[in-house]
Amino acid sequence: MSLALADGHFPVRWSRNFGFGYGMPLFEFYAPLPYYVGSGLFLAGLDLVLILKILFAGVSLLTVIGAYLLGKELLGRMSGIMVAALLNLAPYRAVNLYVRGALGEVWGLMALPWILYGILLVIRQRRWGWLVLTISLSVLMLSHNLTTLMFVPLSGVFAACYGLIEWFTQRRKLRQLIAAGWQLAGSYVLAIGLSAFYLFPALMEKGYTKVESIVGGYFDYHLHFLYIRQFILPGWSYGGSSWGPDDGISFFLGWGQWLALGCLASAGLVWVFSAFRHRQSAQNRFSTRLLAQVSLSLGLAAVAIWMTIGKSTSLWDGVPFLAYIQFPWRWLSIAVVFLSLASGYSLWFLPQRWQRLCLMLGVVLVTVVGNFWKFQPESYLDTASSFYYTDPERIHVHMSGVLQDYIPIQMSDDLIFNAQAQVPLLINQTQAVGIEVDRVHEKLLRTNFTQPQRLELAMADFPGWSAELDGQNLPIGHTPLGVISLDIPAGEHLVSVRFGPTKVRLLSDILSAVSALVLLFLVLPGVKAREKIHQDD
Repeated sequence: MSLALADGHFPVRWSRNFGFGYGMPLFEFYAPLPYYVGSGLFLAGLDLVLILKILFAGVSLLTVIGAYLLGKELLGRMSGIMVAALLNLAPYRAVNLYVRGALGEVWGLMALPWILYGILLVIRQRRWGWLVLTISLSVLMLSHNLTTLMFVPLSGVFAACYGLIEWFTQRRKLRQLIAAGWQLAGSYVLAIGLSAFYLFPALMEKGYTKVESIVGGYFDYHLHFLYIRQFILPGWSYGGSSWGPDDGISFFLGWGQWLALGCLASAGLVWVFSAFRHRQSAQNRFSTRLLAQVSLSLGLAAVAIWMTIGKSTSLWDGVPFLAYIQFPWRWLSIAVVFLSLASGYSLWFLPQRWQRLCLMLGVVLVTVVGNFWKFQPESYLDTASSFYYTDPERIHVHMSGVLQDYIPIQMSDDLIFNAQAQVPLLINQTQAVGIEVDRVHEKLLRTNFTQPQRLELAMADFPGWSAELDGQNLPIGHTPLGVISLDIPAGEHLVSVRFGPTKVRLLSDILSAVSALVLLFLVLPGVKAREKIHQDD
């Protein structure tokens, strides 16, 4: 991405060195936001490994802040601290950080508490609630498309149910509920618009790639359902997912998480018993509103957990796009958020502040002691360059083999299985061709053939590539291997090849630009109003 940005390719869609050196539209399909941030730091001169540490550490800090604000908004500071600890130190986050190294998924999970926090602010009619929701939704959509696919529908359910709970229990006016509904819908629409430059091309042009290869074989979701005992067994390892209950990675929910849920369940039973014996006092102590809220959080957590186990197979089989999630246990990203949120309500069942403080400190202590040791690497490298490098030749041969999902569909397996470290731009190299410009997204060649020739470029053909001969349109073809070929007439000519927008990309880019202007238009009056208030003060 940094190569593309330095060459003026924006929004970045084409990767020059992936695809075994023939290129592929990596960032049209791979959620780009973490890599835009990382590339900005890389172009500023920071070390590659330091940048990776910043990306992972920074997102962990934002996860803590978002979870704290969410818990605090619902039930106060102590609940905010407990929700932040339970979410940020959930073992599944350690799996994503230190076992899988799933940067996009970690960023996606970070956005989830912020989205719920934004929903609460909108429903409670706070001034900048819509902005928090819009930005956090955009971050999610541009960070991890699979988490987006899983979470956005559930967030809509959360918003609708929470709004109804507030309306029925707080006696809000119907017009207030309708106004909040319009703000919520507007935030979702605006976030989709801001992310459109990535979302719509990724959805509508995936058929031009070999992406179907990611839903079969090892990646078949039938092989990766969890067993209930895996949520309880505290084992830990640095392996991988496999069929059956003996995966090489842990799906334990966490000691602190189980303690908090146990306290919540115990308090709930005590409340039910009290409600039957002393109905009036129980009603005074525990409001219907908070009971509905905790039920909502537990219900959504249960849905997410149910999606990870084999009992949900019929739903997976009936909804084709779920196959792209590959690993059902990815739903744990959603489960740990709602479980952490539900656990925060356990404090509310205690009548005395000192009791709530003791429970909060106890849960946080157990969470830290029980889970913190998982947040460390399996081992340390003697040299970071064995895994982290910018050498194009190593990317051509080694890294390209790891990520083959978005290679153009017509690209031959002969190129894939016979990867070369050095891939010259011209396959049929000749002195009659001079390379004037060689950028990620555009090439300029000077040809001087004595007779017409077919020029073959070491560039994978994909919708968006176009060519010109002396400023006039030149048809593009591709060889049986799937690389671009051009029929060049005799004589001296300038041949340009550019990667540009298709109709889908162009409309998506326009929609994102318009959405950005709308966001700016909505934000500026509020900023000016606040500045005026400060000046008057």
